[in-house]
Amino acid sequence: MAHPADAQTRQRKYPFIHMRIADHTVLDSIEGRHTCRRCSRSRKFFCYSCHIPVGELEKVLPRLGLPLQIDIIKHKKEIDGKSTAIHAAVLSPEHVRIHTFPDIPDYRLEEDVVLIFPSAKSLTVPQLFQRNVQLKIDDNYGLPKGHHMGTMLRRRMDEIEVSETQPEVMSKRSYTYGNLPVRRAVFIDSTWNQSRGIYADERVRGLRTVVLQNRLSQFWRYQRGSPRWYLATIEAIHQFVLEVHVNAWGLNSAYRGLDNLEITEGFHQLAAPLTKDAPSEDVQRESPYNGQYDNLLYFFANMYDLIHKYYDHNDLISYRRPI
Repeated sequence: MAHPADAQTRQRKYPFIHMRIADHTVLDSIEGRHTCRRCSRSRKFFCYSCHIPVGELEKVLPRLGLPLQIDIIKHKKEIDGKSTAIHAAVLSPEHVRIHTFPDIPDYRLEEDVVLIFPSAKSLTVPQLFQRNVQLKIDDNYGLPKGHHMGTMLRRRMDEIEVSETQPEVMSKRSYTYGNLPVRRAVFIDSTWNQSRGIYADERVRGLRTVVLQNRLSQFWRYQRGSPRWYLATIEAIHQFVLEVHVNAWGLNSAYRGLDNLEITEGFHQLAAPLTKDAPSEDVQRESPYNGQYDNLLYFFANMYDLIHKYYDHNDLISYRRPI
């Protein structure tokens, strides 16, 4: 698969093809608004204050379990109705909770918690699993010297490579949902500039930080100054649990849902030795990845389709951002 940087010169491919996302056309048939059973506010699909579906959707909405707990720290200026973070809480209520900064837990009191945030000392998901990998850091792609879109990095972390000087030693440890190297992952739902203020808070700044593989965002909403690989929160959560699952239990060789997601080649390079032959319909929670968490993108994919029904992809400024 080509690097995401090549995507600007290729004709657009539908990103969610072959993914295990439930039929979301039911959303298109829902008319009007419904009253939230908790707060009595009028909502369309779900209550973004209570994080629950409303109306008839409550009976048909797909629910999914995740391999670990997800915390989302939302900046108070983020508009609830526009945040994709809410999708995760609605679709996986037993594993996702949302906090509005500064009302957040003190993560210094917990073990095995990581913060998904790019920093100069960030680990990769394979490194959490003690795989012998290293970061490849390239030039700044035309950005001003010392500038990295609101983070403290001076150069962009592009992709992960297995070290050529030392053969990779695959861990022989057998993983379950109960013994993963991470128990909770914390995401920041804010603009780049707002995220720096949250990261500076003493309750989170001591956490180990983890950087994800580069993946082109399919988010239609433009955020000034952000690169194309700055994922929407729900995309970042999907990418993280995908990487965790692949490193813990492998990748099903029959799964084709990643073909058009435009994830950097480094991901596929590291997934190759973990790819396993398994039944094409095997979606058990500790089986090789076969789309077990794709329904995280249920609302996201529906809105993507709706946006592209009315707007040409190439006319949307969000998809013309720098790589």
